[in-house]
Amino acid sequence: MAKMKALVFKRVGCIELEEIPIPEVREHDDVIVKVAACGICGSDVKIMEGKHAYREGVVLGHEFCGTVVEVGKSVTAVKPGDRVAVDNNPRCGVCDFCRMGLSSQCEIIKEKTLGIFQNGGYAEYCRAPESVCFKLPDVLDNMVATQVETLGTVLNGMNTVQMQPWDAVLILGFGPIGYLFTGMAKNIAAQVAVSEIDPFRRGVARQLGVPVYDPDQTDLVQMAKERTRGNGFDIVIDAVGTQLENALKYVAPGGKVLAFGMDSSVKATITPYEITRRAVRILGTYIGQNTMLPAIKILQEKKIDMGPFFTETIPLEQGGSAFAKLGLDLPTLSHVPKQAMKITLKP
Repeated sequence: MAKMKALVFKRVGCIELEEIPIPEVREHDDVIVKVAACGICGSDVKIMEGKHAYREGVVLGHEFCGTVVEVGKSVTAVKPGDRVAVDNNPRCGVCDFCRMGLSSQCEIIKEKTLGIFQNGGYAEYCRAPESVCFKLPDVLDNMVATQVETLGTVLNGMNTVQMQPWDAVLILGFGPIGYLFTGMAKNIAAQVAVSEIDPFRRGVARQLGVPVYDPDQTDLVQMAKERTRGNGFDIVIDAVGTQLENALKYVAPGGKVLAFGMDSSVKATITPYEITRRAVRILGTYIGQNTMLPAIKILQEKKIDMGPFFTETIPLEQGGSAFAKLGLDLPTLSHVPKQAMKITLKP
């Protein structure tokens, strides 16, 4: 059986380059994709820390695109030679959640997510169902195309908060997700500001031309009042997964908090009275939901400046070394200063 190189998640803190069998068509709707590039997601970093759902022995990587090389007998949406972006979350389409328009809660996601529970894009090839493969326009290069799925998750959050042109928006955390939320908010909102503790990423935020604050050096409660006539921000987005308590301090009465980032190790203490009395809405989203095609359109039309987004592209074989640049020293599982926004792997 032919083999390929892949980065396999062995256990918390350990990812190894291995040679494993190239995936083959098994089901009638299978698509075999030759991976062109795969981004390292913040959730991959949290998997390595043990702060996100995972399955040992799985090839990580869910931000990827590539070229179709083989398809199952019933596949009609794509054909060999097509370039595709992949939504890593297959849905069944028939459970109560799918049929109610809430496919992000589909039960099979707990078993079928590519790059988390099934083999993903840190490899030369990946098997995916037809339903998650989306044809790419020629004008979209492979680097940008790795972020179709990522932007799709952000667009689901944007649909949920229903941002308006008069809104003042604060984004907590300027990692890749915070970057994309900022790029979208700049197209819509009257006012956008960012909070970020990491010096490197604050520098990237400045390249987008948005006010950026170090929460260790700035009283964000006071800043929120000063920038919003004393009211607080209309929308506060926690792009980290650790900031719900703080977000409630910065949001205006009648405003919305979007809990988006994911960190299963974090607990929050809140006062329900404050939410009720101030009519604050707390909303939660995490993956895309009918947003892959809109993401392709936005990236195709260059509605977000993706130039500062990509820091580095490295060979797949060096993927393990990238986590330190993204803030996690694997041998010690300690946090270190970040040296990158988005690192992509190239098989």
